[in-house]
Amino acid sequence: MIIQIDGISGTGKTTAAEELIKRGYAALDADEAFGYYGNPETGEPTYEQTQHNWIWDLNKVKSLAKSSEDTTIFVCGGAMNQDRVRGVFDKRFTLVVDDDTMRHRLMTRTNNDFGKHPDDLARQLEWNKGATEYATSIGAIVIDATKPIEQVVDNILAESGIK
Repeated sequence: MIIQIDGISGTGKTTAAEELIKRGYAALDADEAFGYYGNPETGEPTYEQTQHNWIWDLNKVKSLAKSSEDTTIFVCGGAMNQDRVRGVFDKRFTLVVDDDTMRHRLMTRTNNDFGKHPDDLARQLEWNKGATEYATSIGAIVIDATKPIEQVVDNILAESGIK
């Protein structure tokens, strides 16, 4: 089974992956495993490093899905072209937070500088307005990620039917 944990920057995807690994589950940071800057339509790499050009290597995602038939793997992250492989995920979760939590997390995190620039922060806050509605429209299970990470992961595991 392959499960995606998605969300806007600062919602806790990387932290969720770390907590799942700590508990002994197979989880990966999709940014590290599949991500690169490229054209979302063609997949061709680009030097233009904008959020709109952050995409996944779709062949790697499909390969992982094929190899996960006998195990559960959590893929934590998202990309501009992820809808092209939506069907490989058995379940999809979207982490959501309020604007104040997002702002605080983006401005204080130490593992990534994305979101600290005023333009990036403004864009994330704008996208946050429609995050829950979009998640439900694609059939994702919405998870309140303002809770402690242990509770967030407990909720994901429960909704996944995993003990």
